[in-house]
Amino acid sequence: MGRNSKITWNPYTPGYFENPYDHLRQCREENPVHIGMQNSWMFFRYEEVSDILRSGEFEVSEINEYFKQKEDYIFSGSGQCPYLSKGTKQWPMYLNGEHHKRVRMAMGKAFNSMPLAQLIKESIEECHLQFASFERLDITDYCAQFIFLVVEKMFGVSNYESLDKIRLYSNLLARSQDLFIPKQVYLDINKQFLWGKKIFSGSPYQEMIESSLEKDDAEEDLYSIMAISLMAAFETSKDNLSLSLYQILRKPDLIDTILSCSTQELNLLIEELFRFSSPLQYTVRINRKPLFVDGMEISENSKLYLCLASANRDSDKFDKPDELVADRNPNDHLSFGGGVHYCLGATIARQELRHCLKPMAQFLKDYQLASPEPIKWSKQIFMRTAKSIAVELKK
Repeated sequence: MGRNSKITWNPYTPGYFENPYDHLRQCREENPVHIGMQNSWMFFRYEEVSDILRSGEFEVSEINEYFKQKEDYIFSGSGQCPYLSKGTKQWPMYLNGEHHKRVRMAMGKAFNSMPLAQLIKESIEECHLQFASFERLDITDYCAQFIFLVVEKMFGVSNYESLDKIRLYSNLLARSQDLFIPKQVYLDINKQFLWGKKIFSGSPYQEMIESSLEKDDAEEDLYSIMAISLMAAFETSKDNLSLSLYQILRKPDLIDTILSCSTQELNLLIEELFRFSSPLQYTVRINRKPLFVDGMEISENSKLYLCLASANRDSDKFDKPDELVADRNPNDHLSFGGGVHYCLGATIARQELRHCLKPMAQFLKDYQLASPEPIKWSKQIFMRTAKSIAVELKK
């Protein structure tokens, strides 16, 4: 039916949060480029999504502009959320040009100086000691504990207080980017931004970021960079790993595959897990010039929502797109975006899975998904997040 189809993207379609892919496939096949919610353009096919991500002619949408289109009350002028705008000011996925390059280089330099492989191996051993002998456990808790240990070592922080507090902090910062956030949640996000300022005080990570930037950078700018570093390292990694383990437990033969596979075979499986799960479902770009797609003109400075989750399931690009194919090769998925804004944490995410999947498969081989409904999904749109995944020992 092409662009004449009446279907439009709607995340409140029944069953969307449990399984968005049926709705996304229908959008991709029947109306792949259309104006959706908030008068923004939606893109669902791999070809367009990939071309826009990798082109140098598009910019990211600044988060302050995004906030302005939502509710005035979240800005400092209202007095209700005085820190929200400051806390997100230096997030690299919302920066362009030299500003983006400068912040990205500072974060990249700090990440590259960390002995990640060693930190990951130490963390998985500590995690398994904590979960030993559990007859029933929640995979999201298990993954959160592991990532918490990794992040604690990465950033060298000393005032975490508890996993639960960091989990709340990270999730609310991530939700600041989502659509349709209730007013109270913005107030909670602002509160968490203020609480989190103490996390990095005197930490080695703060010293690394300060050493990479100018001495006259405001304290709030430094904190903004550190906040997004922690949020991305914790929230995205937790979601990546939780969804990956869920798919592995759904196909128990994958555990034997993981335990016996070579490094090359493991790397292929990891890329397929990223493609299949697509924890980051959408990203946004701005066209600075008029854009023509399918005979339609998209005026300059339009907001373009690029559906990574749909592109990663496009049958024109991937054979058997709705199946997890362990040895898929090639696998040019878009889970980490593309171009100059390619995900800065992609290397960390890959290393985590390369070093933790085998010991986790060994640990989980005696477990199975609990019945009847092992998984509960969070009602988030940009990030696909599992609220809980229950598993139990096999009988």
